[in-house]
Amino acid sequence: MPVTELATIPLVAGSQLGDPDNSSAAVFKDCATTISQQDGYHQMQFGVGLESPGTLQMAIDWTDKSKHEQFMNSDAYKPFFKSFGTIIGGDISLIHVDFKPEGGAIKSMGAPVTEVATFYFDGGPPEDAYESCKKFIEICEKEEPEKKIYRWAYGTTHEEIEKDGVKGKGAVLLIGWDSKEDHMAFRETDVFKENIQLLRQTAKGIEAHHTQFMNFVG
Repeated sequence: MPVTELATIPLVAGSQLGDPDNSSAAVFKDCATTISQQDGYHQMQFGVGLESPGTLQMAIDWTDKSKHEQFMNSDAYKPFFKSFGTIIGGDISLIHVDFKPEGGAIKSMGAPVTEVATFYFDGGPPEDAYESCKKFIEICEKEEPEKKIYRWAYGTTHEEIEKDGVKGKGAVLLIGWDSKEDHMAFRETDVFKENIQLLRQTAKGIEAHHTQFMNFVG
């Protein structure tokens, strides 16, 4: 099963990736094309956050993590990153996640809006974290069928991540929704409030946002 590279990248002021006349859009397209030409590349989704439109999120599927590392160690990487750096406006966050179920990540990112939630644990998530997440989703779909969940995916990070002094391997949940408003309305339901602990488990911190992803076609 492929590994997903999740990159969160603050952009320089004035970046408009959807505007073909914007210089940042041209740089991004060239850099994304370079990524798509690498050995082990499968596909790429990208978009900016609804809460932070100046932040780019990229989800890149590789055959495995070593293929991404191979690109980072190649001769092509230095000029690639020099060009990309002209539109980067701050520190980058980069992690690799093994999402399950298979195909769930790409389908959740194909929804109108995707919830991206990161869970921070001391050490790492519990062994039953995926099954607990799956149970939460199944309950939600059964009890609130009108709150349409397109698809979902959950996975543990390869890297240790840190937030507010909490450090360890984390977990990322993707859920596709019709809109951010639908997600926020669902959070007010009894079924959410009564079952959210299935997701939180031993997490010491959670960060969530919404992204409108697009599929990159080079």
